[in-house]
Amino acid sequence: MSKFEVLSDKALSLVGQAGDSLRHAIPESAEKWLKTGIAIGAARSGTRAAGGFLRRNPAILAASAIGIGVAWAVAYQYRKRKQSNTVEGSSRRIEPNRSSTRKRGSREASESDS
Repeated sequence: MSKFEVLSDKALSLVGQAGDSLRHAIPESAEKWLKTGIAIGAARSGTRAAGGFLRRNPAILAASAIGIGVAWAVAYQYRKRKQSNTVEGSSRRIEPNRSSTRKRGSREASESDS
């Protein structure tokens, strides 16, 4: 091992110890505030990036708005149908076949003969 690697290993261990001591020294509420600040910063930078992207590509924004509107309309119709308790289905009319129907008189006559 060279002297440079030994020094870098010592520096890394000192930085690790310093980080551990700071973590124990900082109250828990301050750590929560720090995490909150990082989250807010990430959200702001993400919003800026998305805003710039959408300004350059308005078609994506329009397509997204249309998609959200269609999804809302479908969900609205689904909820409306569920509330009305209607049954969805299909039916078709079956026409009677006149040639295959029996005459009532002939059936009753054959039963009375037996």
